[in-house]
Order: sequence, then C-alpha cells, then structure tokens
Amino acid sequence: MSKKSARLGISSQTIIIIVLVIIVVVLAAAYAYKVSAPSSTTTTSPTAKLAALPVICPAHPNQKLTVYFVTHGAPTDPFWVPIVESSVYMGDLLNMSVIYEAPSTFSISSLVNLMQSALAAHPNGLIISVPSGTAVEPIIEEAHSMGIPVIVVNVIPPPGSLPGFPYNDTLAYVGQYDYEAGVGAGQYMIKWYEQRFGTMPTQIVIFNHEPGLLGLTLRIDGIENVTKSIDPGATINVVPISLNYADSYSIITSYLEAHPNTQLIVTLGPAGTDPAVAAVDNMHLNGKVFIMAFDIDNVTLNAIRNGTLIGTVDQQPMEQGFMPVFEMWLYLCYGIVPQYNMTTGPFILNNNTIGLYNYQLVASSKYLTPYLKAITG
Repeated sequence: MSKKSARLGISSQTIIIIVLVIIVVVLAAAYAYKVSAPSSTTTTSPTAKLAALPVICPAHPNQKLTVYFVTHGAPTDPFWVPIVESSVYMGDLLNMSVIYEAPSTFSISSLVNLMQSALAAHPNGLIISVPSGTAVEPIIEEAHSMGIPVIVVNVIPPPGSLPGFPYNDTLAYVGQYDYEAGVGAGQYMIKWYEQRFGTMPTQIVIFNHEPGLLGLTLRIDGIENVTKSIDPGATINVVPISLNYADSYSIITSYLEAHPNTQLIVTLGPAGTDPAVAAVDNMHLNGKVFIMAFDIDNVTLNAIRNGTLIGTVDQQPMEQGFMPVFEMWLYLCYGIVPQYNMTTGPFILNNNTIGLYNYQLVASSKYLTPYLKAITG
C-alpha cells in the first residue's frame, strides 16, 4: 500500500476493484456505441442553424419594429432601385417593417410632407435623405423631441455649410460627400482626356436632372472648382433637364446640335446618363463626345464597356439601403450607437474596374429582386 493510499485509508485491494469497475464501464460503453452508432452521421450546417435562429430584439421582445425610410429618390430614378430593394430586404432579414416612401417627382415640399406623415405614424425609427438642410431641419428636431432616432442617408449638408444644422439630433450618416465626389470626377475626367488627346477638355456641359437638389449642386461645385483651378478659361455650361426621359433626350440633343464643339458631357445620375448615351449614339458622336457619369445602372455599365462613357462615380447604393436599416436595428434593439460617418464612396468605375461589379449585378437580378417580389407581392 502506498503512503498516499494509507493516509486516505484505502487498501490495495479496494484500489484494484475500483480500477476494474472503471475498465468494465468503459468497455461496455464502447460496445454499446458500436452496436447503436449509425452507419453515417448527419450534421446541421452552420448556415442552416443560423437560418433557424430567431431574430432577438431585447429592447422590444414582443414588438415588430417599424422604420420609415423617406427620401427624395423618386421610383422612376434607376439609381434608387437598389436602395429600395436592399432596405426592404434587410428589414425582412431582421423581422422589421421598413416602409420606403418618396415623391413621384423631385419636390422638397412633397418630401417634407411625407416626412411629417411618417412622424405622425410614430415609427420606431426614421431614415431620411436631406436634399435641403433648411427644409428638413425642423423634421429632425421634431423627431428628436418625440424620441424617434434619425439616420441620414445619401445626402446631408457638408459640415460647416449650414450653421445650426442639428447633426447632434441624428445618429449617423451613410453615403458619400458629394462635393468630394465632384472633385474626384473632375480630376479623373481631366486626366483621362489629357492622356487620350494630350490636352485638357475646355468645352464641357453638365446636365442636371434634379435642379435644386443639394447633392447634385455640390457635385457640380466640385467639378467646376477643380476644372477652373487647372484651366480658368475652360467653358462649363450647366443645363437643367428632368426625370422625364423623353424631355431630357430632347434637351440634350438640342444642346449638342447648338454646341458642336462639345468635348465632354457630365451626367449626375442615371436619369441624365440614359438619355445622354442615347443622344451620343443616335447622333453618331461616339469617339468625339465622351460622357463622365455618376452612379450606376445597366445603360451606364454598357456605355462604359463600349467606350461611350469614360467612367462613373459609384457611391454603392446597395450599401446605402442595407447599412442604415441594420444600424437602426442595432440601436433600437441593443443600444449600439453607430459611427457617425459611414462613407460609401466615391469610387471610379471604369473599364479597368467594371469586373468588380459583375457578380453584384448578377446576384441582385437573380436572387434579390425575385425574392423581394415574392415577399412584397
């Protein structure tokens, strides 16, 4: 007997018996598993387990949250389609009702009316664009006084541009700063033109499809300032068009007929790009007049591929739909305050980078759009 066993009062025979019992138990368990074990094993994938998990919102355990997503983006503007789709999709993933609303045509007064109606519905949260700081400022202040959190998306007055704007009454901004986007577009198109022709462009026209919209005005300012800083003598004409394709096409063709020396067209979104591409094609100006664009749709992408467009400034609209909804959910359910600025652009999409978007487009058209049609009817 060991000294340790002796101290515990355990005899050698007792120790042997305990060891034998353990061995018998282990062998019996092994035999039982061998008899009962299946010939193959079945496991649940992590994806399937996650899909089966309920969406848990501790702050509102017995309530389906409702968030209004109100912007100036008319449904007829192709740029806003991925924002609408991705916001509704994220809401469905999080078991949260996302109600998207926008004026049928660009109108600050109509936008403010929709925002006021949204506040009257007392939603859990409000996601808005701010195309006019002075017009939307009272909406933000009222929402704050009602305890309704606000996230701004797509466009907001640049810091310092509107003294007194209630940034502190908003949780976050998701989007790009349009002045910087305009500067980036101006720098890119001038460099491209110089590399192609050995001189910078001096005859430029900018077609504005939503005159008065703050974000587009800032884009124009950025383009004009960077161009004039390089060549003060460059001519830049800003011509208003609209969201109506036929009207815009007529204005663009008339301008090009009256200004045959035009070298570069700048369009500020697909609503302007689509008729501009058609005008250049139909007037057989390919290779003479080039287009620099903003944002993305199928016409824009095809025009980049065939050389009509030298590039477009992408601000990743799908992210502008997904992220504010997700950030609002985190805040409402878990009290997580987001980082204020989530910049989604600008990024220059051209023939060298267009491959990055092929999968996104295929995935959206093949999976996201049909799914949303199924859940919304």
